[in-house]
Amino acid sequence: MFLIAFRNLIQEKTRLLISIGGVAFSVLLIMILQGLYQGWNFKMGEYIRTIPADFWVEQTGGKDMFHSISILPASAKSQIEQVNGVTSAKPFSGRRIAFDTNGKEIIIYLVGYDNQTGAGPVKVVQGKSNLANGEIIIDRSLSENKGIKLGQKVTIGEREFTVTGISEGGNLITLSYAFVNTAEADELFKLPGLTSYYIVQAEPNADKQEVARDIEAAVPGSKVVTKQQFVDDNTELIRETFLPVILVLVLIGVAVGIAVIGLTIFTSTIEKAREYGVLKALGVRNGQLYSIVLEQSLIAGVIGYIVGVIFAYTLSIIVGKFVSEFVTLLRVFDAVWIFGLTLLMAAIAAFLPARRLARIDPAEVFKS
Repeated sequence: MFLIAFRNLIQEKTRLLISIGGVAFSVLLIMILQGLYQGWNFKMGEYIRTIPADFWVEQTGGKDMFHSISILPASAKSQIEQVNGVTSAKPFSGRRIAFDTNGKEIIIYLVGYDNQTGAGPVKVVQGKSNLANGEIIIDRSLSENKGIKLGQKVTIGEREFTVTGISEGGNLITLSYAFVNTAEADELFKLPGLTSYYIVQAEPNADKQEVARDIEAAVPGSKVVTKQQFVDDNTELIRETFLPVILVLVLIGVAVGIAVIGLTIFTSTIEKAREYGVLKALGVRNGQLYSIVLEQSLIAGVIGYIVGVIFAYTLSIIVGKFVSEFVTLLRVFDAVWIFGLTLLMAAIAAFLPARRLARIDPAEVFKS
């Protein structure tokens, strides 16, 4: 039956190409959308994941670094360090801030950084990583999209900084991280004696839940979250905002794939109705004829999937080089479930042609 199905498909090469093209477009759309979702989700939490921390201590009511404010007293450092099971507590100062360059307003998340906190750039690819007064490290996305280069001066607030480093891993799609030394960040934020968060490391064998409760008891008005929970809080916006849109577009892609395969196989079935009638007259059962149609649909689906995956990977590489916001993460897991979805699309598309086969009357074949 497989050979019959394959021959039926290749007899009409144009129709086969249309069917494969439709499936490939659906797979391309689904993979790129899923890749963008995973890429943006990863980018939002990439920097936070690199910071050595077991806990983040934030002000009660804080949600994430970008849409809420967390302010804690500098005196909380010693209070946290006195908690049993805590090995270190380091202040982390950061805030969204805007500056003008070349007549355009640029929004960054500015972080106060020194070698002690371990909260520096993910990777410095140009320039130097150590900061002196009046120096700033920016993300490569700013360098590529906004034309800010090494040695260029930028004004933030009332202070002028020279770009001495360009880093990777700090692109947040809509903004990016930048780094100045801690003292200058505190002056810019105008919060003397205060910080945004504390990065806490605990002893390896400590009871993490107990440590978190003790820190909250020691620092009134604080909330302690694990590193993973802090990452999840800061990537929640992507899930809540983009996931519903992506799901709708994925459903559209699935509908396109089903429609194209279904119409192609249905047309082929109608054109070969006499041949199927002869087979039925010779004693071929409906189930065997159904398998021919299903195999045709699956063959078109698998070939279309392979073409779509190749296009998706190629497109993500090419476009990603020119558009920094086009951040995709194409995972093997996603390729697997999308393959399963493609097979499901093909199976559903075979339903209508299969119903047509059931209505073919073998007697019609012998009428003049």
